[in-house]
Amino acid sequence: MPRSTHSVKRPVKARKTKVRSTRLFDAQEPPMINDQEKIATLIKQASDSTQLQGAQSVAARKLLDYDGEIFPSDGCAITLSVLLQNAGIAVPDTFMAIELARLLENGRLWQRVPVGQQQAGDIGSTCGTEPHHGTDHVYLVLRKVNNDEMVIADNQAREPHFRYASGVGKTPTRYFLRASE
Repeated sequence: MPRSTHSVKRPVKARKTKVRSTRLFDAQEPPMINDQEKIATLIKQASDSTQLQGAQSVAARKLLDYDGEIFPSDGCAITLSVLLQNAGIAVPDTFMAIELARLLENGRLWQRVPVGQQQAGDIGSTCGTEPHHGTDHVYLVLRKVNNDEMVIADNQAREPHFRYASGVGKTPTRYFLRASE
């Protein structure tokens, strides 16, 4: 019998491959974010003047590269971004206070807390619903003295300093954000 010139093809087994999703999280499942476990580190680092100044120096360089602004002007959001990053909280470099507040609340699921109920580790915000250059500000609460007075860290001093939620010569705080557990 003549041999066939066609070779017999054997079935090929399908290879199993792992596919990684490029999405941050499934729209039906909330992301697993636990920033609360990093708050003690954030407070410790920002309470240390040397570490705060180091974060401010990094923020100053980033701000200058971003839009040519000279620190400390318009440097609250990027200073807080660097502090959060240094504590292991994954936020991008953010240069507007209102954008950082929105990112923490909507993207990282931080909870809004009324003025007077703030505690160490909360982020104070003077932002409304629209950006207002010159009055928008964000800062980190290091210690609550009373319902109005706090010790905070931000771009406005090279060491932790006092601030009042009611303003007292500065823009009043509208709300605080607290990392979810």
